[in-house]
Amino acid sequence: MEIFTLKLSGHLFDNGDLLPTYVDLIRELWVGGYRMVVVTGGGSLARRYIELGRGLGINESLLDMLGISASRLNAQLLASALSDIAYLPIPKDLNEAFSAWTTGRLVIVGGFQPGQSTATVAMLVSELLGVRKLIDCANVDAVYTSDPRKDPNAKRLEKVSIDELMGILKSRTVAGTYDLLDPWALSIAQRGKIAIYVVSCNKPEALKNVVTKGVGAGTVITP
Repeated sequence: MEIFTLKLSGHLFDNGDLLPTYVDLIRELWVGGYRMVVVTGGGSLARRYIELGRGLGINESLLDMLGISASRLNAQLLASALSDIAYLPIPKDLNEAFSAWTTGRLVIVGGFQPGQSTATVAMLVSELLGVRKLIDCANVDAVYTSDPRKDPNAKRLEKVSIDELMGILKSRTVAGTYDLLDPWALSIAQRGKIAIYVVSCNKPEALKNVVTKGVGAGTVITP
């Protein structure tokens, strides 16, 4: 039985067209014997509430809580659609996530605490459960040396170590790095020996290929 963590970009929830496909695919993989924990991002819902809150003078910690609530709402939506196999209610911290996992049901979570990205949550849950494979369904198809939308010379990194990627992050040349993997998330992946497979959330078939065949990732990040 293969176990992995699935990180779903909040971008997937901004346009609901692909959500039914992901619901069906997650159920198909689960019924097929694969086991996973799913972590959802907050997407534009989180950004919108943070923007509104900032305009009202709300402090950064409370703004983070708004973003966390948005990510949990996305998790609730997905878990409700998968209520025949998913654990409810949505776990709100590592202890609750572990307890939910012991029930044998599909665990879906959003954010946990202020100052912590959902990428970091995904790594913490993976480390806690001893999971060594994380699939990041992001709003980009891979990690690049620079923003491919702005730089025609940007190169896709097919395979990169965490140490190498940390060096690139420090030089601030990777586009959208916070949405993908921030330094804290990468440091947890390194200590937990977690391999990361980056695929586009707009291509659910890429997720299926990585899970069932071990191929199709835009970038593989090795610990």
